[in-house]
This record gives sequence, C-alpha cells and structure tokens, in this order.
Amino acid sequence: MNQAGLIAQSGNRCGHDPQNPRLSPPVPIRKGPGAPPRILSLAADRAKAWFFNPGICPQLQSRPTRQTRSERREACQVVLEFLLSRLDLATLCLGLPTLKNGFIDLDMKSIVACTGLNQRRCERAIGQLKSAGFMEVRQPRQKNAEGKYFGLRAIRIITARFFAWLGLGAMLARERARATKALRARISQYGLSLSDVVRRKIRQIIQPVQEKGQAASREFKRLWNGRFSKAVQSGTEFKEAQRQVNAELGCPPDWSPGRDLPRGK
Repeated sequence: MNQAGLIAQSGNRCGHDPQNPRLSPPVPIRKGPGAPPRILSLAADRAKAWFFNPGICPQLQSRPTRQTRSERREACQVVLEFLLSRLDLATLCLGLPTLKNGFIDLDMKSIVACTGLNQRRCERAIGQLKSAGFMEVRQPRQKNAEGKYFGLRAIRIITARFFAWLGLGAMLARERARATKALRARISQYGLSLSDVVRRKIRQIIQPVQEKGQAASREFKRLWNGRFSKAVQSGTEFKEAQRQVNAELGCPPDWSPGRDLPRGK
C-alpha cells in the first residue's frame, strides 16, 4: 500500500484533528446584548483550558493515571458549550420553562443535531461529565391509568460543582437568585407559580400508553367473546360457557366483557 493510503487510514474516524480541534458547536454560545447570562459563555470559555491542559481537572480524566484522549476532550467541550447555551439558571436543568407546557427538557436528539457529533460521541461526553460530578441525569417515572410505571424523558442537570471548579461558584449563586426572581415576576402576571412552569408535562406521554392499553382491552374482549360464542354454539349453557372461558383466560369465574378488565389483562 502506498504512503498516501497509510495516512488516509490512520488516526481516528470521527474527523478529529488534534492540531486543529473544534471546541465549540456549529452555533457557538451567544455573547453580548440579548445573549444568555454572561456566566454561561464565561464558563464555556474557561472550560476550554482543560483541552489543552488535562491535568487541571483530575475528575475529567478517564482513569486516574491515564490522560483522556484528545477526541474525547474535544467532544466534551462541544457538548458542554451547547448544554450551557440551553441551561435554565433558575433550576440548573437543561431545557426551557414555559407557561403553557411546563418545563420542556432537552433531549438527546437535539444534542446530537446541534453539536454536529454522532450520538455515540455525545453519549460518551455526557458520561464523562457525569463521572466528574459536573452533570446529573435523572429518569423520572410516572404511573399510568392502569397502575403501571413508565419512564419520562430524562432530566439533565449541570451541577454547581462544575461552576465551582471554574471559580464561578459565587457568581452562580448571584445569577441563580436573579434568574429565579425574574422568572417568578414574569409568571406571576399569569397567576402561575414557579412549580407550574418547572413541572414536567406528562399528558402527551400518558395518552399513548392509555390508548395502547385500550387497544389491548378491545383485543382481549374480542377474544373472550369469540370463545364464549363458540362454547354456546356447541351447546354449553350461558353460565357454564362463561365459567369455562374465564378459566381458560385466567379471569374471575363471573367476569364478563361489560366489566373492567381483570388486573394484568
């Protein structure tokens, strides 16, 4: 193989150039009038020092005695700056509090689309930030109408520890108090409380689960009726046919399709 072929196949496969790293997302965090609070762009800029000097943050090392590879450090910087641009300072959650829909959390699809990285690189970068204690990911659960739990969209949080590492702990406390006060003043005009706009909207998530349950209910009742009709047509009297079908399908002896489904059906 020629030398050109060797060079083309060497190195990483994610487009990372250690000599010319990309440390910001395609749309960098805005600065100046109308931009997010200055602490967010300041944090993004200060964090970039870790790429060039990994030893300044042992928490972000992949292993205590091993330096994190440069392509991972690059991904962490890109993901981190994008996350900071979407950070709600009042809650430190990633997303947007809204009057109508409550808090709309940032999903992985948006992170991938806006960072220009593939999903696996984003997941590894987030995992690195979590391991360092700079980020938390919580998976809330909700009970549906059938009493079963299902997972809601993950809640991603940038921790105060991250800002403390950058020497911005005091500034964060001031900015959070200011952001909370401004949010309360805005929502009070509509008769809402802070809990109203930071709640997670679950109606759209519960509805498909309920519809799926209803579809399953209809299917089960259709099955029950089919077996009951077949038993009656074979000459079995109604009460006995009901008892036999319920025994076959694991229902109480006196259950009929006009009643609520037995648990687990």
